[in-house]
Amino acid sequence: MSEIFIYLQYIALGLIQGLTEPLPISSSGHLVIAQHFWGLHVPDLHFEVFLNGASLVAVFIVYRRDIWDIVKDLRASAKFIFHLVIATLPAVVIGGLFAGFIGGKLTTLTTVAVALIITGIALWLVRKLSGEKSERDMKLKDALIIGFAQAIALAPGISRSGATVVAALGVGLNRETALKFSFFMSIPVGIAALALKLPEIYSAVTVGGMWGLYTVSFIAALLSSYFVIKLFINLVLEGKLIYLSAYCITVATLVLLFK
Repeated sequence: MSEIFIYLQYIALGLIQGLTEPLPISSSGHLVIAQHFWGLHVPDLHFEVFLNGASLVAVFIVYRRDIWDIVKDLRASAKFIFHLVIATLPAVVIGGLFAGFIGGKLTTLTTVAVALIITGIALWLVRKLSGEKSERDMKLKDALIIGFAQAIALAPGISRSGATVVAALGVGLNRETALKFSFFMSIPVGIAALALKLPEIYSAVTVGGMWGLYTVSFIAALLSSYFVIKLFINLVLEGKLIYLSAYCITVATLVLLFK
């Protein structure tokens, strides 16, 4: 296999991650599909976590002003931060207890396709929802419900952003707050995952000599994530989730037909 082709593969992996992680269409599910149909090889879980880091950087860029406002006045933001912590706990606990099961039994094409259909139906159900609650009106139970939705999204095919936005809209948050809370929830989970996998990432880049391949995939994921986050925000604010719902169901149907 030529070096150019290998670089193209890693760029493709970065693009798949960047285009699918922020959107409610499941990046992990698409990586499973890409490996099966296109023969793309994902090096290991640490590589997926590494690419998630690129999407995380994109979140920081898009929401840089909101993040700065929180940093400037931590006291005023204490309730919002507390709710983020509470919403993060279910995924941390469930992910820690069932990591082997999730990474093994739930990565078949059939389970991914079924999960994508569930995601598509959920998006369709909330496509027009927009509550009145802002982040100041959030309750502890709202954070827990959104947190458990994120935990369910550990299954490949169930989108993290989709599950959390659906849950946030379902508990009555307005669209702006639902989006902000969903993306901010990805920050502690993403940082924790990167910290755990940092030794493996460092080893692959240095000892394994993969720095060039990892760099191009990271850049591809970062740039595509940034533009897709902006797109997703517009789709939610304009009540056009039906397009993403149709996409999930279409992809799932094709997978089930041609697997």
